[in-house]
Amino acid sequence: MQPMVTPETLPMHPVRELQERCQQQAEGLEYKASRNGNVATVEVYVDGVQIGVAQNPQKKMAQKLAARNALLALKEKEIADAKDKDDESGRKRKNNGQTFTRQTLNDICLRRNWPMPLYRLGIIH
Repeated sequence: MQPMVTPETLPMHPVRELQERCQQQAEGLEYKASRNGNVATVEVYVDGVQIGVAQNPQKKMAQKLAARNALLALKEKEIADAKDKDDESGRKRKNNGQTFTRQTLNDICLRRNWPMPLYRLGIIH
């Protein structure tokens, strides 16, 4: 038998989850939708910074996907911020006098509408 789906086990809709998260954090949330032909594009802004984007023929689905992408980006940012605070050894890379962290790269990607980087741990031979 498979477990029954209950209100407690049912995942929250990404649009609702993002809205509640932004309300709890007192952050401004804004969606901007546009259409090019038969493809809808929805961008998610939190406090004026684009944090997620998605495209789909259906506007509602594009909004859901954009909210999900924004939630993933925010969760990655929270994890990175927590790790940076805990990491007192200063594992930051220097490049021409500038300090770059994973969070810096994530912020640059968000500002320039680039895809978010994927990080993988692996063994180098």
